[in-house]
Amino acid sequence: MIIVGAMMVLGLVASWILFYRFPGLERGDPQDPGKKTPQLSIIIPARNEEQNLALLLGDLKKQTRDIHEIICVDDGSTDQTASIATVLGARLITATPKPAGWLGKSWACQQGGAAATGALLLFLDADVRLSPAGIGKLLKAHQKNGWVISVMPYHQIKSRTESLSLFFNCIQMGANGLGLPAGRKKNKKNSHPYQIGLYGPVIMISLADYQAVGGHVAIKDSIVDDMALGEKLREKEIPFALFLGDHDVSYRMYRGGLRELIQGWTKNQAVGAAKTPLLILVLVFFWITAVASAPLYLALNLVWQQWLRAGLMALCYGIWVLELNRIARHIGSFSVISIVSYPLLLLFYLLIFLRSLVKKILGRPVIWKDREIRLDK
Repeated sequence: MIIVGAMMVLGLVASWILFYRFPGLERGDPQDPGKKTPQLSIIIPARNEEQNLALLLGDLKKQTRDIHEIICVDDGSTDQTASIATVLGARLITATPKPAGWLGKSWACQQGGAAATGALLLFLDADVRLSPAGIGKLLKAHQKNGWVISVMPYHQIKSRTESLSLFFNCIQMGANGLGLPAGRKKNKKNSHPYQIGLYGPVIMISLADYQAVGGHVAIKDSIVDDMALGEKLREKEIPFALFLGDHDVSYRMYRGGLRELIQGWTKNQAVGAAKTPLLILVLVFFWITAVASAPLYLALNLVWQQWLRAGLMALCYGIWVLELNRIARHIGSFSVISIVSYPLLLLFYLLIFLRSLVKKILGRPVIWKDREIRLDK
């Protein structure tokens, strides 16, 4: 019991370190007096995104800030993605056949970046949603110090299946150091030392910085392209800042159902874990172990009729429900029922992580967007 108690304490400590802060984008006028906002080119790589793309392009028409151009790169779609992009006013680029050694999204982003004429680039996934203030908030964050800006959008949950993303989203935030305490003052001019990668759905970068790291050519074969781009920025000592989205910058992931959700999360888990710093991995390990231990030992003590210990574990379970609610309300619209029943969501996460790890070790491909992706690269 002492060991279990110590694990709970270590887990809570890890939780408060990993999720110490929730940095959000500021509202307000991004333009400083006498400082001109650079022309903004928005690049949307899209493969079979007819439903999401229509929503995003509709949002972009309502922005309060000027947009120089919107480029949609059709990455071999078989639905109405291309026609929707054209009808809704985007500049359509049809991706040429993917060269050997390239992954699809990186190839589409590279073609969009090469065609852009603005001095500031904003790469958006098609499932991102923006309020009329969304672009303004991104511009303000970029103009504050000229850093590369990346946002983990707020996850809009619309079905029970989508609630299965709870632990994926938490670890997506925690493992990348987004919630860690801010660095010391001497590090204020640099990226946080434990923030390794970006968040692919929303990346704002100047054309000069994009060219300095070699564009997407430099990460053409990276499965987790946002992590890889962050690594390239660090190599070139180009600072970046990470933020959490809110209702102004959100997304709805995997609206296609359980199969799409499983494929999408399988693609990223083992590869992303391999790039996570050791200290963060240790913290995540203690966090997951403690979160899992509360319901596990509660169930075991009930079976063994150890009522006092069961009561203590029920208390620990309640504490973790409150802690997960503290975290989850900042990252998505997860229901109270989902959080109370978190053991099922955690089991799902662990199964998908194991599936991803096995595929990586055995060199088995994952199917994503009707393409095979090998995780052992």
